[in-house]
Amino acid sequence: MHPAIHALALALLTGVSATGSADVQEVLTVAEVDAVRQIGARIDGRLVWSSNRGGNHDLYLVDLASGDTRQLTDHPSVDFFSRFSPDGRQISFLRSRRPYVSFRERTGWDLYIMDADGGRQRRLARRAYHATWIPDGSGLVFERRGRIFRYDLATGEETLLHGGQDALIKGRLEEPEMLTDSLMSVAVRRVRRETVGILDLDAGVYTPMSTDSDCQITWMPGQRHVVWIAGQGLGGTRVEHRRLDDAAPEVLIDLPSEYSHEYFPRVTGNGEWLIWGAAAEGHEHDLADYELFVWKIGEPWDSALRLTHSPANDQWPDLWVMPASASAGPSPRSAAR
Repeated sequence: MHPAIHALALALLTGVSATGSADVQEVLTVAEVDAVRQIGARIDGRLVWSSNRGGNHDLYLVDLASGDTRQLTDHPSVDFFSRFSPDGRQISFLRSRRPYVSFRERTGWDLYIMDADGGRQRRLARRAYHATWIPDGSGLVFERRGRIFRYDLATGEETLLHGGQDALIKGRLEEPEMLTDSLMSVAVRRVRRETVGILDLDAGVYTPMSTDSDCQITWMPGQRHVVWIAGQGLGGTRVEHRRLDDAAPEVLIDLPSEYSHEYFPRVTGNGEWLIWGAAAEGHEHDLADYELFVWKIGEPWDSALRLTHSPANDQWPDLWVMPASASAGPSPRSAAR
């Protein structure tokens, strides 16, 4: 597709202007521009992530097919954990309540939303953490002091989904994400054996997906299938996955390179691509030199493409793919290792 036609189509679909962005070289390095060209030849979509390459953690957006790049936020507070709405028209994110808040401080954040071009930034909820979209785009779920709430965009009302601790769940619930009105992926903390798993709100049943101190669980969109970060692997972590009916988890990817300390996994809405961050050394999520990678699920691990090439901290990416004709996505079980 001609770049001008593509930019217009994407603008009409997502509401993002095709003009007015910063010069790509003001944001991206030469190596990053080349990486965007490579992945843009395979994906029509947009990438959003948080980076402190400008001195503070702000949000950045890249149109992969055209290379159009812009800085979405410029605020003295920390902006991170950006997530596209299912239709790609809006982006949710967290903003620190003080100029600097460690990512480990879960109560120091407010939930914001903005148009996909960075316009109309507005706060939705105070002291909200790890906010993710409801699959139909009608609202978001988030954690506040270990309790899980749903925010309704139409009414502006918050509804308590789970009190965070009961006879079923004795620990602290974190990282909520909904697959249906009933099924929610969570991490359970502050217990002897911390796990990631699935909470069925209607049935009152919690099903652990792992038995280790794993984290950052997320759904394969539209599937009874989850992905998370496991606390073992070539670089100390790896990406694992499991279907709800499987007996045990399997490795999805563990990068065979120096950048093998994986975190921040996210699967695209069509279930075909995984995007995440990885560090060669260091662990702190807001300090270490994490670089972003993208990989088509099922292809050889060493085909993963490194997207960022910067000494800055680049983290919590999300990749929205323009809807195309329906096609069957590859199975993670076929991934070459």
